[in-house]
Amino acid sequence: MDIKEVISTIKKNGLLSALIIELLRDNDAYNELSRYFVVSNGGLFLRPIGIVRHGLSDDAVRASSTGVDGVIEVFEEFVDGLRNIDGFSHIILISLFNKVTREQRNVLMIKPRRLVKFGISLDELPEVGVFASDSPHRPNPIGLSIVRLVGRDGRFLRVSGLDLFDGTPILDIKPYTPDRSVSISELTTPTWYFALWRRIGGGII
Repeated sequence: MDIKEVISTIKKNGLLSALIIELLRDNDAYNELSRYFVVSNGGLFLRPIGIVRHGLSDDAVRASSTGVDGVIEVFEEFVDGLRNIDGFSHIILISLFNKVTREQRNVLMIKPRRLVKFGISLDELPEVGVFASDSPHRPNPIGLSIVRLVGRDGRFLRVSGLDLFDGTPILDIKPYTPDRSVSISELTTPTWYFALWRRIGGGII
């Protein structure tokens, strides 16, 4: 019996919904399925429009303070969506952190570990709410990255400044435009972040 016959039998017996629920309950199966789509009780269906390619290890990405060079491979059926993207210096990537486990999605308090790569020790970092951080461990493991668009080869976008693992599914791409930016004179941060930012040699905010 091939896979189509298996699926047909499952559908005929009204077991498709039960199968999907069981797969989503299993952590390994959930992680594999999340590479391709996200399903919610409300029927939301998110299909990745591309995938990150750079061939580097996860540790190499974690260790980089400025991000890595790579390619966003946009799937063939979405290539028309790239029309006129050429010329934007930066783009916004909406991604799915498909390696985040079910347990990690329950984490609500974290230490902003990204600052460790700038020389701040873990002991010096305050514990903050996940929504006051860019931690990948969050209830909905969705990432937002701003990267430089180096060039385009058909459906392949060459970028720099990537902070995403090889194989990360991309849910959406948007151009980074001036109306999205905040002027330095208007930007403020909490005291704890300001102190750490100045410690690592950050500019005036």
